[in-house]
Amino acid sequence: MKTILSILSVACCLHPYILKAQVLPQGGAAPAPNVDTAPQQSPPKKSPVLGDALPAFDPGSETATWDGKMWNVSNNRMFRARLEKYLATPEANTPEDQAYRDILDQISQALAPTSSNGKQSLPKAVALLPAAAQFKIDAKLCDTLANGIYGVWLSQKNTVNLRQTNDEMKRQVNTMHFMGKNATDPLSARAATAAGGGSPGSTTTTGSGNTTTTTTTGGGGGGANRGGGTAQQAVSQLGDVAKYSKDILELEAKMKINDLAMGASQVTAKAEFQALIIQFSIQRRFEHVVLACRFYRHLFSDADGIMQLQKGSDAEKMFATSLGTSPTIGALDAFANEAIRDVDEAVQAFDSLLERGDLASASQRIGEAFMIGEYLPRVRRVPMTQKLKVLDFTRDGNQLISAMEMKDYTLADTLVVKMIKDAKDFDYSKPKAVIETARTISDMHLNKAKVAAMQGDQKASAEALTEAATMWPTNPKLKEFTNMIGSNADVKTQATLDLDRLLSQRNYRQIYNDQGRYLASVIDDPARQESLKKVLTDMNKVNLVIAAATGLSQNSNLPGAWETIEKAYKDYPDDPEVARLRSDFSVKATDFVGALQKAKQHEDRKQYGSAIGWYLKAKNQYPPSEFAREGISRQVDKLRNSVEQ
Repeated sequence: MKTILSILSVACCLHPYILKAQVLPQGGAAPAPNVDTAPQQSPPKKSPVLGDALPAFDPGSETATWDGKMWNVSNNRMFRARLEKYLATPEANTPEDQAYRDILDQISQALAPTSSNGKQSLPKAVALLPAAAQFKIDAKLCDTLANGIYGVWLSQKNTVNLRQTNDEMKRQVNTMHFMGKNATDPLSARAATAAGGGSPGSTTTTGSGNTTTTTTTGGGGGGANRGGGTAQQAVSQLGDVAKYSKDILELEAKMKINDLAMGASQVTAKAEFQALIIQFSIQRRFEHVVLACRFYRHLFSDADGIMQLQKGSDAEKMFATSLGTSPTIGALDAFANEAIRDVDEAVQAFDSLLERGDLASASQRIGEAFMIGEYLPRVRRVPMTQKLKVLDFTRDGNQLISAMEMKDYTLADTLVVKMIKDAKDFDYSKPKAVIETARTISDMHLNKAKVAAMQGDQKASAEALTEAATMWPTNPKLKEFTNMIGSNADVKTQATLDLDRLLSQRNYRQIYNDQGRYLASVIDDPARQESLKKVLTDMNKVNLVIAAATGLSQNSNLPGAWETIEKAYKDYPDDPEVARLRSDFSVKATDFVGALQKAKQHEDRKQYGSAIGWYLKAKNQYPPSEFAREGISRQVDKLRNSVEQ
C-alpha cells in the first residue's frame, strides 16, 4: 500500500501537470506554439513544471517533498475537506448503487479473455456503457469511454475505406500497365508501313450469280495511302501511352497519401485512447482503468501495448520511477487491480481495528483507503455509524492541531484527555509533552515577573511577563499576576496612556513588543482589552506571514517571499518590519516585481493584451503567483466585456 500511496499522492497533487505532459507521439498532431505578447529579447529557458526534480514521497513520515516544500499527505486542507465530506456522507448501499456495480461486472465479464461470446462480446460491452453512465456515481465516465471507443471505430472505418480505395486504385494501375504494354510500338508500325509500299498488286475475283467483280490492288499508290494512315495511328497510340503513364503516377501518389493518412489515423486513435486510460488512473477510477485496458485489447491488435508517452516528460518519469520501465496496458491493468485489492484490505483492517477500539489506527487506515480509491465500492459502502466515529475523532485531531499552533494549551489539554478516552491507541506523548513544557516555562517566567515586580524592577517584570504570555497566551495565571501588579496605580495609568498614544500612532509593533505591560494595564477595561486583543491577534498574523516569507527566502523562492510580504503590506502598511522586508525582497526579486508592475501599468492604460503578456511572464517566473493569476483573469474578463459590448 505504501507504494500505491506514493504514486497516487503525487499524481493527485500534480493532476493538471501530468495531463499536460501526455502528448501525441511522433506522427500525431503537433501542439500549437505558445504566443507571448510580452517583449522578450531572447526566449527564456523553460523550467520544468515541478522544478528541477519530481516530487519525492517519504512513506515513513507520509510527507511529500516538492519544490523545496514538505507536505503531509494526510494533513492538508484539501485532503481533510474531502475526507470529512466522505465521512459525513451516507453509505452507498442502495439498490441503485448495486445495479451500477452489476452493469460494470457484466461489462468486465463480456471483455474477459475467457468470455464465450467471441466476436459478440465487444458490441455487448459497448452497449452497456451508456446504461452505466446514467448513474450519478459514474460521473459520465462511461460515456467518455464510449466516445473514445467510437472515435477508434471511426478511425478504423476510415482506415478500411482508405484501404479499399487503395485496392481499387491498384487494380486501375495494373489495368493501365497492361494497356500500355500492349499498345502498338510506333517504331514497329513505321517498319510495317515501309514494307507495304514495295509489295506487288493483287487481283481478287468474286462471283455472285451472273455477276463477276474483279478488284485489282496496286502495290505503288495504294501502299502510300496505307502508310499515311498507319503513321497517324502510331501518333495516337503514343499519346495513349503518355496518358497511361500520367494516370499511373497520379494514382500511385494518391495511394501514398492514403497510406500516410491510415498510419496517422491509427497512431492518433491509439494515443488518444491511451491518454484516456492514464486520465482514469490519475482520477483513481480504477474500475474504469480495468475496463479501458480490456477494451484496448479488443480494439487494437498490437501485442506490446506500450504507452506512448513523450520521452523525458513528467508523466514518463513518474511511471518509470514507480514501475521501473515505460508503462504498458498490462502494467496499468495490474496496477489498477492491485489498488483495488489494497483498498479491500485497508477497509478490512479498518473494520478490525474499529472493533478493537483502536480508533486512531482505524482513522489512518480508512484515510489511506479513501486516498487510493474513494470511488471503489468497498470504500463507499462503509456503514455511516462507523464513519461518524472516525469523523468525530478526526475533527478532534484537527482541532488539537489548531490549538497547538495557537498555543491554546488549555483547550489542547482538554482535547487530549477526550481523545485518550475515545481511542485507546491514541499516541498522546508528543502533545502532552509540548503542553507540559509550555506550562512549566510560562510559570517560571511568571514567577520571575513576580519577583521583579516586588523588587520594583518594572522593566524586568514586564519582560518576564511578555515571555510568559508568548509561551502560553491563555495561561490563567496571567490574570492573577496582572491583578497583582494592577494595584500599582501609577504604573497602570502610565501604561494606559502609553497604550492610547501608540494606538493613535498605529505603532502596533511597539504594543506587541511590550504586550505584558499593556495586558496588565487594561485588565479592568473591556474596551481597551478588545483593542489590545485585536492588535495582538493582528501582529501574530503578521509575524506568521513574516516567518513564512523568511522561510521562502531561505529556500531561494524570492518571488514567493515578496508576494507573501506584499499581501501583508496591503493590510498592515504601517508595520516597520513588513515595510523593511518588502523593500528588501523587491530588490532581490527585481524581475518578478518588475513584470507585475509593467503588467499593472499596461492594465491601467487599458492595453489588455500587453498586460496579459507581462502577467504571463511573471507567472512563468513564479507559477503559484496569485497576483499573476488574478491579473490574467481580470484581463480576460475585460477583453470579454469589450467584445460583448
